[in-house]
Amino acid sequence: MTFPASSSDRNPPRAAPPSSTRDHETAMPEDRVLDGAALKALAHPIRFQIVERLMEQGPATASSLARELGENSGSTSYHLRQLAAQDLIEEATELGSRRDRYWRVMPGGWTLEGFELLLREDTREDAWTYLDEITRTRLDAVRRWHREAPRWGDEWVGRSLEMTGRFRLTPDELGALRDELVAVVDRYRDLQTDRRDVPVSGDEPYVPVRIQLDAWPIGDPPATASAADVEDPDEE
Repeated sequence: MTFPASSSDRNPPRAAPPSSTRDHETAMPEDRVLDGAALKALAHPIRFQIVERLMEQGPATASSLARELGENSGSTSYHLRQLAAQDLIEEATELGSRRDRYWRVMPGGWTLEGFELLLREDTREDAWTYLDEITRTRLDAVRRWHREAPRWGDEWVGRSLEMTGRFRLTPDELGALRDELVAVVDRYRDLQTDRRDVPVSGDEPYVPVRIQLDAWPIGDPPATASAADVEDPDEE
């Protein structure tokens, strides 16, 4: 799952709270903007891991998720129901049976208006929890890639990318850069239509690929009232 100016997981979520986080999955007319109830459903470490797993590996059952996450199937079944209640996932009825029910992420994607939810008292704690999970997951993913890259071989390593660019931009230029990067990612969304419901087995020519695009201003932020109201829970 992009996250704050927009965070999404049209199914990408920054070290600093973004205005939105976005998660990218498959083509959809427009991203769904998450409300407080959907955010609360996601703001739980196990449910966050479940959504990440379904996004990257495809449909799965409560039992298989329990084995992967070190939980019991009763726990994963409960969390799956909570996610389904908010239309974040759905049952893949064509894949399973009455006994083995498969679940997948809803087609399309969503956007989390992170700054707005951080400024609201009723959603601030859940928003911080969710953003913390995004940050942790991103860091874990980069560390794993660094450890395992040699095992992928030149075909994959030679086509991978880790890039840090530093520019001096106006707000309009930063917005244009963001839009162009998102447009490039969106062009690849159509490729997912016939792949999203195929569990990853190693027999396909494609593998799950994590795309992370980050762009944010650095240095001291302008002194604004709204920014001052967003308190970091780790600061005293």
